[in-house]
Amino acid sequence: MVDHSFSTAEENGGVYASGGAVNSSNVLDIYPLNHYYFGSKEALRFKEETLADRVLRMKLNYDTHGLRTCVQAVLLVELFKHPHVLLLQVRNSIFKLPGGRVRPGESEIECLRRKLSSKLSMSEDDSWEVGECLGMWWRPDFETLIYPFMPPDTKRPKTYGPIIAGVPQLLSKFSYNMMDYV
Repeated sequence: MVDHSFSTAEENGGVYASGGAVNSSNVLDIYPLNHYYFGSKEALRFKEETLADRVLRMKLNYDTHGLRTCVQAVLLVELFKHPHVLLLQVRNSIFKLPGGRVRPGESEIECLRRKLSSKLSMSEDDSWEVGECLGMWWRPDFETLIYPFMPPDTKRPKTYGPIIAGVPQLLSKFSYNMMDYV
């Protein structure tokens, strides 16, 4: 197995893309899915049980820490000569990009590497290649709606981070080089 690391991260609330290598003409090298090893890790504990619990936790965190910055990665692989985005599944119901909250004093890229290592790697020492920023999203309140801009009537946004639905459009600016290894 060849180990190629490629990911995306969020810079100032955005998402980065990289697929093995990115050159100046926005071409991503995407490696076949069978060149990666997928094992299992212990299940991560789920922080909240209900939407109401999640909203309450978000309000308490916002009152304590202010604006929350999140990072998420877009992991691309090739399968049947077509690019695929890898998602994490939470409790057999929710699909999400790997990532999480940026700690105070931590850069977005450092956070993304930490989250990718903790959620996807067998060891915490793996280094991840982080590409360019794909986009940024804002959550003006504690609802589930996230916007690709800060609404003009929003004075104090609650969350700043990525969203899965916008990924295909954000990736459309790249050309793909499907790497074929034997």
